[in-house]
Amino acid sequence: MCFSATASFTLAAVLVPAGVYTITEVRRTNPAWWAFAVFPLVFGIQQVLEGILWLGLAGGNETSVCLASRGFLFFSHFFWLAWVPFAVWTIETDPARRRLVLFMAVVGFFAGLSVFLPAALIEGWLRVEVVQRSLEYKTTLIYEGIIDRSLLRTVYAVIVIGSLLLSSHRLIQVFGGLVAASLVLTYVFYAYAFISVWCFFAAILSVYLAVILGRETSDLHACARD
Repeated sequence: MCFSATASFTLAAVLVPAGVYTITEVRRTNPAWWAFAVFPLVFGIQQVLEGILWLGLAGGNETSVCLASRGFLFFSHFFWLAWVPFAVWTIETDPARRRLVLFMAVVGFFAGLSVFLPAALIEGWLRVEVVQRSLEYKTTLIYEGIIDRSLLRTVYAVIVIGSLLLSSHRLIQVFGGLVAASLVLTYVFYAYAFISVWCFFAAILSVYLAVILGRETSDLHACARD
């Protein structure tokens, strides 16, 4: 989480077992939803990394800070940007929607890679600061000064939230709506540490997926749009 190591590890302690449960249930009842089943577990791992980052910052351990910050950045700036639309694609049956979310996944993959790789590999291109008891991830972009960061944030939101709302499954649409609400809440109250806080809210919301994916396959199909 964004406020302390204790909070991060506590949330991870909930998400990791929930993720294992979700993956197990989906394998048994509804394997087509495997890409969504990993959400809670991955968010749990991401929170563990941020917990380690908090400890590294507090103890002055540069190695921990370096590794944990890059691990967190991998998920926040790259993985989710490609994985969310990909997950929607794996369960979508409407041909037009499938093509659109697949396009979004490809765009997300390359957009995320263009941010993550330079920040992870070039010294000084990723800095983490504690701002008002939250973590702020400061990255240098290869297109710094060319493309406005607000545009990049908009593209990120459109890909992640838009792909969820495009799903034919109402349960995923609801999840997309909740993620959108968490984005607005984060922007209004925690804009100074947007990525860290939004990932925290999204991690909590992933418990919603653990609950709905614990249902039987027939229940999930019944909630799909006609």
